[in-house]
Amino acid sequence: MASSKEKFELAIQKMISATKGKNSKFLTPQAYDKLIQEVKEAKIKKTKKTTKDYRRLAKYAVIEIDGEEKLIVPLKGASQPRFYVHTEDLYEACREIHEATGHGGRDKMKYDSKEGKYVNLSQKMLLCFKENCEQCLLKESTQKKGVTVRPIIHKEMNARAQVDLIDMQTSADGDFRFIMVLQDHLTKFVHLRPIRRKKAEHVAVELVPIFLEFGAPSILQSDNGREFANAIINSLQEMWPELKIVHGTPRHSQSQGSVERANRDVQDILITWMRDHNTTSWSEGLKFVANMKNRRHHQGIGRSPYEALFGVPMKVGLGTSFPLHLIGKLEREESLEVRQALNGNLLTTVAITNQVPTSRTSFGTWG
Repeated sequence: MASSKEKFELAIQKMISATKGKNSKFLTPQAYDKLIQEVKEAKIKKTKKTTKDYRRLAKYAVIEIDGEEKLIVPLKGASQPRFYVHTEDLYEACREIHEATGHGGRDKMKYDSKEGKYVNLSQKMLLCFKENCEQCLLKESTQKKGVTVRPIIHKEMNARAQVDLIDMQTSADGDFRFIMVLQDHLTKFVHLRPIRRKKAEHVAVELVPIFLEFGAPSILQSDNGREFANAIINSLQEMWPELKIVHGTPRHSQSQGSVERANRDVQDILITWMRDHNTTSWSEGLKFVANMKNRRHHQGIGRSPYEALFGVPMKVGLGTSFPLHLIGKLEREESLEVRQALNGNLLTTVAITNQVPTSRTSFGTWG
């Protein structure tokens, strides 16, 4: 049986054949290397540049990463490079984006295909990857259709928050049998914690550190019932007497599906995380699931929950700016060199090398 990678690459070859080589998003390794050479030659050309030279320099630049030359969009003041990928690297690039969204669907990956670090990844390529992803195929076999959601609108963070418990008793992780899900209604930012028992005081113990660090909501509600929400609030006030929170009114049926969908989303991401890491310890995966959910694009608010809360996208080390499969060998700060140079116009030059520089060797962008 063909692997998911083999199926993906076969599908990509069919796409390339269908376009008859006219789709510029598909770059063969040969075409990729040719563009790099043309950009470098156009940059250092001492005679009058041709129209083709100007076109190349307007669209492409070259940087060196760990001894490999890579094609990027000219920086022109941009904070991070955006990479072109050739057909042999498409699988790794698509996998990186897909797994960063917690094996998200078309809409979750749509933003990354437009604004992410890879320039020539199309939505069609990402969807092709998802359709051949073994974890997604397993997930879709048990997926239920959601309901139409009418969100509750608030103008400030911590105006209202929702706390719920996901029942994990059939797959208990040691003493942990429930997942506590806390979500702010404005930013959609979530906190996940493993819980041993469905007791208000157990939930309150987990909420206090979160509220001390991120602030406490004015209204706290729960789909586990008003009495449960009241019990949590009473437990919170026993631990933190100065804290005053009121419980929320019962949810309207139109917005009921919002929380149900969020909780199901947590479970779906958690299941794929456990499969990817070959483990049944879901309590260990919750922190990573929360991270994936908070940093991926949320269609309802037009940005990630992290960006809605902090004002900037989440940075995840060098992987935020550079392809993961190219930076695996970097270990020390000296291996990363970022400089600025003045050469006619101000060019931001970026270079990465796995060797610690022993002399003032020049690294930078071509183009």
